[in-house]
Amino acid sequence: MSHEHIGEVPIFTGRKKSGEEESSEPKVWKRFLGPIERGFTKARLAAAGSNEALNLAGLPEYVSYRASLIREKIMMQHVSWILLVLLVAVFAQSRWEINRLQERLRTKEFILAPGVTDYLPVAPGTVPDSYVQHAVSDFVDAIGNVNPTNIAERYTQLAGVMSPSLQVQFNSEGSDWIERVLGDNISEITTILEKRIESNNAGTYKATVKARVETFIGSESIGIRTEVIEMGLALVPPELGKRWCLQITALSRKSDDAHKASRNLEGAKHEK
Repeated sequence: MSHEHIGEVPIFTGRKKSGEEESSEPKVWKRFLGPIERGFTKARLAAAGSNEALNLAGLPEYVSYRASLIREKIMMQHVSWILLVLLVAVFAQSRWEINRLQERLRTKEFILAPGVTDYLPVAPGTVPDSYVQHAVSDFVDAIGNVNPTNIAERYTQLAGVMSPSLQVQFNSEGSDWIERVLGDNISEITTILEKRIESNNAGTYKATVKARVETFIGSESIGIRTEVIEMGLALVPPELGKRWCLQITALSRKSDDAHKASRNLEGAKHEK
């Protein structure tokens, strides 16, 4: 058997000795030798300039699938973080609202009185001093600031917040004064100078008001005097149509000199 050189690659011809017949079957080794292996420059240039090597469609499928999977995982992580932040914000807001409602719920001692537009924390059987102060000012205004036009209405409203026994006495004694105001065209303007509230912490109060009263007949002033108005007050449940949750249990109206004399007399009795 001999071999020949084709180009740069040695090729075995597989020739038999003389006398032997050559086989007509294709030789297997010829399949493994292409033009490039045989040294053909044209074939090399054609293979190097071919675009088939740049065809990305030939990439393995798992490469594209893995890239899509990674991108999807990153996107899901971002979405999860956003949802987590929103959930924490909603949870914090709900806890704040619950704590606020529980705080209001634990405030059991409160009262919503007519004429008051907000909740007032109180101790059992009492109301804040400011509430009593406003009520006393309103009662003094109804008693002292009168004229022929409004005296009947004001005294009727004032009698509605009195105890039954005091209401009978007030209507009886006030009727003569109403007739005098209407007949003589009397008007009075009362200005509060001092106000003192005393409480026994059991739902009852004593109010002492020092006021200046100016009296008019028609449009002419006939004098100014100083009066002391004393009231006994008791806390009552709210009622529809009533502005205040206080009831007047006692009422007196004296001049400043008469009030001082009565106090001196009471002091002398206590000393004895």
